[in-house]
Amino acid sequence: MKFNHTLKAATAAFAAVVMSAGLAACGSDSAGKTEALDENAKTTITFAGWSLDSTPEFKTLADAFNKEHKNITVELKEYSADDYDTQLTGDISGGSQPDVFPIKNLQKYKTYAESEGLADLSDIAAEYADDDNIDVSNYELDGKYYAMPYRQDSWVLFYNKDMFDKAGVAAPDGTWTWDDYTKAAEELKEKLPAAGYDANSVYPTYQHNWQSVVQGFALAQTGYDVDNTFFKGDFSYLKPYYERALKWQDEGLTIDWNTSNSTKVQYQAQFGTQKAAMLPMGTWFAATLVSQQASGDAEDFTWGMAPIPQNPDESSSDKPVTFGDPTGLAVSSQIDGQKLAAAKEFVKWASGEGGAKALAAIATTPAYFSDAVVDAYFGVDGMASDDLTKQAWQEHDTKPENPVGEGSDTIISLLKDAHSSIMTKTSSIDDALAAAKQNAIDQGAIIE
Repeated sequence: MKFNHTLKAATAAFAAVVMSAGLAACGSDSAGKTEALDENAKTTITFAGWSLDSTPEFKTLADAFNKEHKNITVELKEYSADDYDTQLTGDISGGSQPDVFPIKNLQKYKTYAESEGLADLSDIAAEYADDDNIDVSNYELDGKYYAMPYRQDSWVLFYNKDMFDKAGVAAPDGTWTWDDYTKAAEELKEKLPAAGYDANSVYPTYQHNWQSVVQGFALAQTGYDVDNTFFKGDFSYLKPYYERALKWQDEGLTIDWNTSNSTKVQYQAQFGTQKAAMLPMGTWFAATLVSQQASGDAEDFTWGMAPIPQNPDESSSDKPVTFGDPTGLAVSSQIDGQKLAAAKEFVKWASGEGGAKALAAIATTPAYFSDAVVDAYFGVDGMASDDLTKQAWQEHDTKPENPVGEGSDTIISLLKDAHSSIMTKTSSIDDALAAAKQNAIDQGAIIE
C-alpha cells in the first residue's frame, strides 16, 4: 500500500540575534561540498533533543542509527522543551549549535533558514522527490531545503469507546462534520450522568486552550488560500470555527477556556482519567496514552481514533482535511568533512524508512509511511488497531499548521492574542480579528 501523505517575519528577539550575527542569506552551500561518507571512519555527531527522560524519540533514533552505522556515534544534547527555540537561537548566533537539531514546527523555519546556521540539504531532498511515502515540500525555500521531515503528526479525534457505549451514543464513524460532533457532544452531556459519570467533572469533549485547536482547523478546512487570507489579514474564515467553539463552551460541553488556561489543565489527564469522552488532538498523543495506560497513569478503557470532523460548509478533498506541521531535522553549517557527511547521513536515515520504523515501534508518528512502517506502528502493545483508527492515522489530507512566509511569525503571535480575547469574551469575534489585522499592518507583517 502506498499513498501520498500530504503535509504542513521573525520574532523580534530572534531577528535581533540574526542581525547581530551579521547573517543575511539562506543556509550554506555545503550540499555541494559534502565528502562521501567513510563508514570506516570513527565519527561522533551531536544531536539536540528536549525532555529526554520523557521524550524517547531522540534516544530511539540515535540508538537505531548507531546499530546500522557502527563507527558513527550520536551523542544527545538536551535542551529545555519550553525554551528550545531561545536556547538554540543563542547557540546558532555563537556558531555552537549541535551537528543535528530539530526544527519544531514551520512557524520559525524561515527565520532559522535565514540565519546561515543551517546546511543546505537539497541533495537529500532530491533523493526523496519521487517517493510517494514522504512529502518534503514544506521545507522548500527558493528551490533549496534546509531541513528534512522526520515526524508528521496530524490531528485526529480521540474518543473513549467505553463512554460512548455506556451512554448509548453512536460513536464516530468517519463521516462526521463539526455539526455531527456538536450533536454527539450534546447527547453525551444528557446521557453520561445516567451512565454513572459525574456531571460536575466529566465532559463530553475537551477543547484544549491552544489557538491551533480552532485556528489550525479553520485554516486547513476553508480552502487554504493563505496568500489571499492569512497573509492579507482576511481572517474571516475563522469566524464560524470560533462561533462553534464558543457554543461548546457556553453549553458546558467542554471546560471553559479561562478555567483550562488558568488551572493549566493537561489534556493527557483529562482524557486519560475519563474526564472527557472526546479529544481533538495530534497523533503524538497515542504514544503517551499507550505508555500511560501501561504504567497506570491513565485508566484502563477502550479508545480509538477517528478522522477529525470536517467543515460542514464545504468539502475540498476526497480525504478528511486536517492539519499538522512536520517536525524537521537540520544540520549545522559549521561542520565539514566526515562530521558533515555523518550528520547528513543521519538526517537522510531518520527521514526515511529506517528512522520511521524505529519511531513507529514506540508509537510515534513518522514522516515516512510505508507498509512496514504501518505494521510497526499498529504492532505496538496497547495501540488501538481497529479499522477506523487505521483509517484516521493514515488517510488524510494534512495541511501545515503554520504558513511559511514573510510576517508569518508576527501574524501567528497576534492571532494568539485574538484567540484569548475571543475565548474569554473580552472582545467579540469580529473586533478581535479586526484588531489582529490592524496590528499586523502596524507592525509591517501585512502590506495592504
